[in-house]
Amino acid sequence: MASPVHTIVKNALSLMTGRLVSRVLQFILFIYATRVLGPVQFGVFSFAYALTSIMAVALDLGAGDYTVQQLSRDMTRSRSLTGTGLVVRGFLIGFGLVLVMAVGYVVEPGAQSLEVLVIMGFVIALDSLTQQYNAVFLADERMEYQALIVMISNGTMSLGGLALMYFFPVLHLFAGVFLFGAFLRFALSRQWFIRKYGRPVYQADRTQTLEMLRQGLPFALVSVFVTLYYYIDTVILTIFVDKEVVGQYNAAFRLLEAPLFIVSAVTTALFPAAARLFVQDRNKLKGLTRQAFQGIIPIGLTVSVPAAFFSDEIIQLIYGAKYSGAGPALAILIFSLSIIMPSTILGTTIRAIGFQTASAWVTGMGAVLNIVSNIAVIPYYSYIGASWTTLLTEVFVLIAYFSLASRYLGYFLDRWFPARVLAYVAGLELMLLATRAWGMWIQSGVFFVVFPVWMLVLGLVDPAITNRLRQKFRPAGKET
Repeated sequence: MASPVHTIVKNALSLMTGRLVSRVLQFILFIYATRVLGPVQFGVFSFAYALTSIMAVALDLGAGDYTVQQLSRDMTRSRSLTGTGLVVRGFLIGFGLVLVMAVGYVVEPGAQSLEVLVIMGFVIALDSLTQQYNAVFLADERMEYQALIVMISNGTMSLGGLALMYFFPVLHLFAGVFLFGAFLRFALSRQWFIRKYGRPVYQADRTQTLEMLRQGLPFALVSVFVTLYYYIDTVILTIFVDKEVVGQYNAAFRLLEAPLFIVSAVTTALFPAAARLFVQDRNKLKGLTRQAFQGIIPIGLTVSVPAAFFSDEIIQLIYGAKYSGAGPALAILIFSLSIIMPSTILGTTIRAIGFQTASAWVTGMGAVLNIVSNIAVIPYYSYIGASWTTLLTEVFVLIAYFSLASRYLGYFLDRWFPARVLAYVAGLELMLLATRAWGMWIQSGVFFVVFPVWMLVLGLVDPAITNRLRQKFRPAGKET
């Protein structure tokens, strides 16, 4: 039987491969659409995207996470739980779409904004149904199914969207591309589920439905609160400033999201394993949490430090001169990445082991902090203030999650890990400052040579990984 670490790595790599291909293509689509639509039109889309992302949780109410948690311990219930989840989501979709339109009409009543909201509303409705099927693949730890679905659907959507935007750079068509992608994801996931597990069983099981809603509610609250402090700043900016500023801010924010597929793949694979190990072997779970937490922090910092240093150049290169105002926002927002990554590891572990209510309290307090801070600072500091509130909210959530994880699992960090991380960041910053005169491209080349060496010197790479690499590349004659 494969070890938990081996299974998680295999599944995470499957998801990373699928998401990397689709994310790269989707990222190119976003960049191209941002250029051809302009800041104002992209601001309208960003508002619709943010609002529907917030409201998407109303179409789930934690049914997906509850399904993964339960099926990771008993896969025999896959058909009945899927049927119950689809019924629950079917009722919630109507409510969610009405809520999206109502809020959209109050906040941004323009006809164009409402039309785009309608399209994006159907996107989240289809994705809600898709997530119920995907929950079974995740619980069964067959992440390759989801990886292929994402790669095929998002890849097709992105390539088709690029062609469409080239000939017809129209906002409504850009939103329609996302609807096409959502339909593909739904059709593929449903077909794959039926072939692997059979058709969902729709039972009038009132007890199971109420249990799913009751146990899933804390998961839903976590999703609501996390989505709020990811996207509420865009909604508040829409109220206080013009659409061009909203477009500038979201241009920077989209770059923050790009590398998150790494931690998303890891935590998706981690969830069912953590749920199982909490019952079977808590010492293994503690070691697994330490490996994931200490391994992801250097990855986040390796992206954040140079991206902040070259923020103006990156914005100029990707978006062009008309988005020059996004540079200062990116320099702040990108450090949220190195906070979000370890925070997501801990939050996922806490929810997997059954403390989803505690996780909901943490994210709820983070959402309140973020909303209050944004309302206080955006009227005076615009999108720069919104950038700082995002970063500070993530710091608060990480500290709270670390305290909870230490309480439930015991203190899990290696003794000198914090000092090694500080030394790592200081070394990278000094190298970039010392070579400033060389220019971004030469500095970037030097950086990609220096950071793995510096990481190895400080012992930030898991010894098990370095040992496997040594064994792989050791000459055959020197084996003992």
